[in-house]
Amino acid sequence: MELRYHPIIEELLINENGTEIYFKNVLLRAFENDKTRETPTLKVNFLNRAHSVAKLVCEAWNGLREHSGQRVSKIDSLSDNHYSNLQWREGSSNGVEQFKQKIKPDDIDNIIELLKKNKQIEIARMYGVHEATIYRIKKKYVEED
Repeated sequence: MELRYHPIIEELLINENGTEIYFKNVLLRAFENDKTRETPTLKVNFLNRAHSVAKLVCEAWNGLREHSGQRVSKIDSLSDNHYSNLQWREGSSNGVEQFKQKIKPDDIDNIIELLKKNKQIEIARMYGVHEATIYRIKKKYVEED
């Protein structure tokens, strides 16, 4: 099978379906990341982190994504990671077509004001999010006395 260099990561070679990935001339061993899923994600470790095989194949063979909101997606979810079965799509990679953030950056100032008079759970219900989301906003943006 033909190998291609990754467009950004130097010395990374990838074949057309991700079964052979070499970093600095060393063959990397792929592993299944989430075995509870019907089709677990394949990953390889290098540069001190795990990288998605599908993403690496798509980047090397189909080109880089246009913006950070795109995720690699299989056209046929039961097929392999061949570049012809991979594409860049908008939204999350968990199968939900369009992932929309419930809290926009413009909402942060309003939430900070609401935190002065309301409980976190009430604000979470107003925005349709989990209470932990409001807690994280509070922790990040609100100074404690």
